[in-house]
Amino acid sequence: MDAMHFEYEISEQDFLNAQRLAGRNSPVRSIRWSHTGMPVLGAILVVGWIGFAFTRGVSSHSLAIPIFPSLFLLSPLFHKWNAKSTYAKATSFHGPLQLDADEGGLFFRGVAFSGKIGWSNFSNFFEDENGFVLYQNTGVFNILPKRQLSAEQISWLRDNFQRKINGSN
Repeated sequence: MDAMHFEYEISEQDFLNAQRLAGRNSPVRSIRWSHTGMPVLGAILVVGWIGFAFTRGVSSHSLAIPIFPSLFLLSPLFHKWNAKSTYAKATSFHGPLQLDADEGGLFFRGVAFSGKIGWSNFSNFFEDENGFVLYQNTGVFNILPKRQLSAEQISWLRDNFQRKINGSN
């Protein structure tokens, strides 16, 4: 494995994309459920309530019933609001960032932090068209957006993540 250096920034949109990817693939079942299952369940319950109200009529008591399913249905908006708030507060995501990858692991640097993470500390990675999410064994994940990377760098990262991270997809 050769060493490679990357320079990038994480925009708010990069952060939102990574949060969505991480939520759909989280090793924690309740997090995956909140990102995928709750909106589906909310939609089913709202449609069911509409069907019930259409066939049996609407009473003043039944008007309160769709509140909880609507909250489930709107959970993606709550996740997005929370992610935007987190990004705004987490200044370590702002500004120029650097990553050096080598045989020993990944070395992340920003304006206010730096740290090396050995390959054995990663449990999995996921990728979509927008970027990579690298899960550490602790459940924390690192974000690496693709928009500032060349096709060669993306391919290099993917190949090395697949070889070095246990349980890779």
